[in-house]
Amino acid sequence: MSIERLGILLRVSSDSQQNEGSSLEVQEKMGMEMSKELGLKPILFNEGSQSSFKVEINERVKLIELLDEIQKGTIKNIWVYNSDRLGRNTQSWMSIYKILIEHGVKIYVGQSPKPYDLDNPLDNLNMNILSLISQYDNQIRRMRSVMGKRNSLKNGNTYVGGTKPFGYDVKNKKLIINEGESKVVKKMFEMYRDGESTIKIKTFLDTKTPYKPKRSNNGWSLGTIQKMLGNTLYKGEQKWEWKEIVGGKPKIVDTITIKTPSIVSKNLWEIVQIKIEENKVRKIKDSSYQSLLKELMYCKSCDSVLSSSDRKPYPLYSCRSVEYKWKNSSKWGNKHKNCSLKKSLRVEETDEKVLKHLISIIKESKIVREKHKVQQLTPKFEEKENIKKIVFRKTKELNELKREIKELRDSLIQIEFEVISKERTSENGKLLTSKVSNLIGEKEKLIQEKENELMVYNNSTKWVDWLNRMYLEIDSVERMSLDKKREFLNEYVSKIYVEYIPKIQSHKFDFEFKFPLVEDEFIYEKDSDGNFKRDKFNRKVYGIKEGKFNTSFQLPYKKNISTRLSDDRRNKLNSLISELRVEKSYTLNEVCKELNSKGYKTPTNKEWDKPKLSSYIKNMKVDVGKV
Repeated sequence: MSIERLGILLRVSSDSQQNEGSSLEVQEKMGMEMSKELGLKPILFNEGSQSSFKVEINERVKLIELLDEIQKGTIKNIWVYNSDRLGRNTQSWMSIYKILIEHGVKIYVGQSPKPYDLDNPLDNLNMNILSLISQYDNQIRRMRSVMGKRNSLKNGNTYVGGTKPFGYDVKNKKLIINEGESKVVKKMFEMYRDGESTIKIKTFLDTKTPYKPKRSNNGWSLGTIQKMLGNTLYKGEQKWEWKEIVGGKPKIVDTITIKTPSIVSKNLWEIVQIKIEENKVRKIKDSSYQSLLKELMYCKSCDSVLSSSDRKPYPLYSCRSVEYKWKNSSKWGNKHKNCSLKKSLRVEETDEKVLKHLISIIKESKIVREKHKVQQLTPKFEEKENIKKIVFRKTKELNELKREIKELRDSLIQIEFEVISKERTSENGKLLTSKVSNLIGEKEKLIQEKENELMVYNNSTKWVDWLNRMYLEIDSVERMSLDKKREFLNEYVSKIYVEYIPKIQSHKFDFEFKFPLVEDEFIYEKDSDGNFKRDKFNRKVYGIKEGKFNTSFQLPYKKNISTRLSDDRRNKLNSLISELRVEKSYTLNEVCKELNSKGYKTPTNKEWDKPKLSSYIKNMKVDVGKV
């Protein structure tokens, strides 16, 4: 006779309980002792640390496994440290409770060897009462904690709990300024105000200060810096919100505004917020820049999608490892260091040359030719009488479509007349006009398709130049809209890996196609005498030998060094930059403004901006300070 099994459910609602009397180890020990005392075989279901009050039943995998065993009939006894281990909210508890009752499960709680038999009405009632009391206790305990924090803040305390914010210490539940950290916070705001990027601020924090972020051992992250720059705490204000789940949705019950010791002035804080919003708009604009190969090109060494941004004087494709390493240096630091894409690619030039190369490959593919041939010549070898019937039917369909379009266009005139005569409102007229116009567009598209089909059937008694038609269709891709070009490429291309090869100063592209269309070929069948086999229409019988999925292509890197400035003009420019940077301590943005106002252009005859100036200064032979 097999020994009955005892399902032991282990769970703590928070990591802090690991250090208290109800840790997972303590629960497991008690459960094992109970199984031994009862003479039942122990089966562990360890949920670890998770709140059964916040987590829905379908998110509790181990509990579902236990309930599944109960429903199979393999477990009829369960043990829990406390009744609330099963579920703390009424909805989840009733779902669990229903299964336990249906299968006559006995529940052992804590150190008591006496089970709760849910078939027994009294035990059933007691179990429900205990569960509800447990839920109530947990809710009251949480409410007391929230109310305690709320009352503390209303009484003048300024520390809301959690991790101590950078720039402050805590004394008697009040925030007080940390002298060293607060100077760093103020410097961060000043740097951002003066046009420095969050990357420059990160470098400053990592290399010029002894401080580390409160929650990370891997150095400062851009996300932490951005969050600090937007935190009202540093200008002397902080909001605490009391949130509750009401009707399944979060609701703010109460809000308290707390006055805190300010580290930066309100004026400085507001200036930084304006710059943050300006940079957000700029980033959205950059990220919205549309390019042909944006979602197809990957860095070969980092395997990350290349970014494309509308940078001046020309947009570039770049590896994102340089961006990611600042966000997660431990993961992306080595990837960026070993990245093979050291030179970015100009978007327009790359799109144009890569598209031409891909078109040439696709045009030569025998698989693609066969696809077009089948599409164009499907009816060519059908029975003659059948073709006549099809032509008659399709002609009738075409004429019907043309009649429908005429009626729709007449209705547009009628709608316009009704608007003019006040029989219909202008707003209603616009809606109907838009709807009818869309219908006309759909019908015209169908007419074009029908006319193309009819042309093929009408030419089915003679050879259709399908190969020339295919070439014309593919050649027209270069004149298509950006979306249509993408649609064309996505039909054939899976990925494009890119790397830069310094020795030959060239970018190398490795193409991965969705079909084996590279260097595929026709294979004509022959009979035993070596003659070509032919079908009943006297056509050569052939198959297609698959080609390769991959091919490579190199795009030479062009240096664009212009020396339009005369020596005299360049010397004057260098002297002015040195004066503005060294003697007047101008920021890069201020220098750009001054140069543009005095009519100075870049060597490529462009307006000055921060990136151009920074690049120019690096090539100057005069030290004008850090850029």
